[in-house]
Amino acid sequence: MKLYEVNQQLEDLILQLEPDPETGEIPANEDEIIAQINALAMKREDILQYLAKLALDAKATVQSLKAEEKRLKERRQRMDTRHDRLVAILDRECGGEKTELGVATLCYRKTSHVEITDKGAALFWLKEMGHEDCIRIPEPEISKQAVGKLLDAGVEVDGVEQVTGTSCYLR
Repeated sequence: MKLYEVNQQLEDLILQLEPDPETGEIPANEDEIIAQINALAMKREDILQYLAKLALDAKATVQSLKAEEKRLKERRQRMDTRHDRLVAILDRECGGEKTELGVATLCYRKTSHVEITDKGAALFWLKEMGHEDCIRIPEPEISKQAVGKLLDAGVEVDGVEQVTGTSCYLR
């Protein structure tokens, strides 16, 4: 039986316990209805306990997966470092020449990148010549923590409201 079915049956039984609105009579089978309510309450409690166990198991699985992710990330970083060191050794030994190594070929290609040597001069020139599209200005970011302290102190901040909610957790 599903939890929502148990809840619905409990509601139906509780409605049956109410006195008749016309006569004011209490149902004759009141003890039987109460026994059914108690049995359903036990079923509901068992279902809720099972759901709590599933939630705790999922939480434990998440924690173990995080630990595994961390371990794999560290291993990947070690392997990246190892790869870089080995390629650097090959580069040093081959002296910049394309070299056939049997299982692989060490090749070279030309690369280019932009290096800014004088940031101020570059910014000035780009603005003067109308190349503002080459300048990135980050959007200002509001510190929610600092604004929260202002709100707690009683300061009204336009465009901001303090939202209070509840959170649910298992211990």
